[in-house]
Formats: sequence, C-alpha cells, structure tokens
Amino acid sequence: MDTPETTLLVVLQVVGLILTLLLVVGARQARQHIGAWLWVAGFAMHPASQALRQVFTASLGHYVGLPFGHVGGVGVYALLYVGTLHWLGRRPHNGFVVVALALALLFSVAACMHEAGYVSLALTICISALFQALIALSFWQFFRRDGGLVRASAAAVFAVSAMASIGRAYSVVPAWHAPGAVLPANTHWLLVFIALMILQAGSLLNLINQALLDQLRSLADFDALTGLLNRGGLARRLRHRRAHSDGTPPAMALLCMDLDHFKAINDTHGHGAGDDVLRGVGRLLQENARPNDLASRSGGEEFGLVVDTDSESALLVFGERLRAIVQDARFATRAGPLQLTISVGAAFARGGEESLESVWERADHALMEAKRSGRNRVLLGVRA
Repeated sequence: MDTPETTLLVVLQVVGLILTLLLVVGARQARQHIGAWLWVAGFAMHPASQALRQVFTASLGHYVGLPFGHVGGVGVYALLYVGTLHWLGRRPHNGFVVVALALALLFSVAACMHEAGYVSLALTICISALFQALIALSFWQFFRRDGGLVRASAAAVFAVSAMASIGRAYSVVPAWHAPGAVLPANTHWLLVFIALMILQAGSLLNLINQALLDQLRSLADFDALTGLLNRGGLARRLRHRRAHSDGTPPAMALLCMDLDHFKAINDTHGHGAGDDVLRGVGRLLQENARPNDLASRSGGEEFGLVVDTDSESALLVFGERLRAIVQDARFATRAGPLQLTISVGAAFARGGEESLESVWERADHALMEAKRSGRNRVLLGVRA
C-alpha cells in the first residue's frame, strides 16, 4: 500500500532525474570539467539508488532493499564533495571518501540485518551530513580567498543542508521518540530534503554559469597573442588592486613601452617572427612584474605596466631595469634568435585623484620624447 513516504520517494526520483538532466546541460557548457560531471553523477545517484532499492525490495524483501537507498544517499554527497574539490582546483582525499562509504555500507547492512531500518537511515544520514558540511567549508574557504556571491550562497545552501540532515537523523531514531512518531517525522523531513536538493542543484548551476561568465570576461580583458591584459582589462583590474598591509592604497605609476624598429622585424623576418617577439616581451613583463603590478598590451608593439611603487625615482629605476632586461634578451623566433630594444615613458600619479587615462597620456608623451631623442631609453613624463 502506498504511503506518503513511498510517494515522496517517487517524487525524489523524478526530481533527481530532472536536476540531473539540467546539470548535464551545465556540464556540457563547462567544457567537460570533471568536477561538473561528478556533480552530474552525484545527482544521478538519487534516482538510480532508489530504483535499485525498489527492485531488490520487490524481489528479496524490504530490509534487503534498504541499504541501496541509504548508502546511495551517502554516495550522492561523496560524489558532490569530490566534484567540488575538483571544481575548486583541489586534490580530493580519496582514501577518506572510500572509508566513509565503507562505513556507511557496514552500518546500513548491520542495522538492516537486525531489521532496524531507521537506525540504518540515521547513521547514513549523519555521514551524508559530514560530506555536506565539508562541501560547505570548501566553498566558504574559497569565498574568503576569492570572493563571489555564488560561492557564498553555495556554502550557505550546503551548510543548511548539513544541519537539516542532522535534524532528520535525530528525528528517525526510534529509541528517542514515541512509537508512531518516526514515520510522520521522516515524511516531513523528506519534503525538506527534496527542497534542499533543488537548492543544491541551483547553487551548482550558478557556479557553472559564473565560471562561464568569468571565461567571457577573461576573453574580453586579455590580449590573445601575449596573454597580457588589454587596455579595458587593465582599467577594470585597477579597481580591484589590493591595498598594502598597512591599509594604504597602491600607487598609480605607469611605464608605457614601445619596441624600437619593430616594423623592420616584420618586414625582414615576417609577421610570424614579429608575433614571437611580442610573446617573448609579454613573458618578460610577466616574469618581472611584482604581485601588485599589472602588465598589459595596448596594441601593436606598445606595452604598459602599472607599477606599485612609492616614488618617481623608484619608478625610473624599475623602468631602466626592464629596458636593460629587454636589451640583453635573445628572443627565440621562427626566424632564429632576435634582439631588440625598447623605449619607455614613465609617469607617476601624485595623489589618488588622477585617472588612468591622464597618467597614460603623460607616460605616452614621455615615450614619444624618448623615441625622438634616440630610442632605447627611459624618460619621465612631468605632470603640468
């Protein structure tokens, strides 16, 4: 005979299948990221484990089928946990996951052998709660490091899920409640569990969508040839530069650099060799930039570097160092090793009110003066 509990288990299967299909679409959009596919596998285990439970219950009896449903619930969150670590770029603790699954299986089989199905359910729910708490902690740690509302919301959803699982586990232990109270309590908790499952899938889909948006922003902010920021990306990154340890804002100092006689390289050795040189200069800038510096390519053979320094003299010393590094470098190209020099214009913003455009204009004027006065030198743009 159908009961509210069995009806909700069917609803759980249907909802789990729908959410699995939605996550399949998301995983395909996420460029086959293994973390997203593990999330798909986790949600697919909801309907799969309940289907196995029904098959074995029909053929071998109620207590034979229970472990498939109970351990399957643990498997769901084990897969979600491993997928989350992959998604966040961390190595999963596979040994811990295997031990937790083995314990869930052992507890479930032992309890069901003594016809204590709700004890099995309570024990396996507690292990599921542990995985949910670990997922929440992982998202919270990465939110603290990198920010992002979607990470914070995912942490909140899985933290609430962990607490709800503990509440459900407590409510289904027969020894702690009056006879006849366990089944209604479990029915109510199943409703809560289904609602939280929908929120969990929604938060994971939000993470996938956010990753796709970040990829689009990255394509819009970076130069495809060198991997450096473009002009727009540089302006956006400047708004998020980290303050110094004492709370003071980073300085606005800029080096505007142009490769000397670059057209001759293209004309003599071909544009392919010219592109190799541009990539090489981009690598040098990335290797020599400090953590709070921002390297960019504004177009053609012109590069920029926002430098976190506290004086014009320190800016000029750094610019001279870069000029010497480029002059001494031998750039590997398809036409063989090539050498070149750069001209550098420098500008230092006095006070925090001067815009990037204004500082860039002064640095650009200094760059043009450096090229007119013989190239391969560093000149400072003076603020009027």
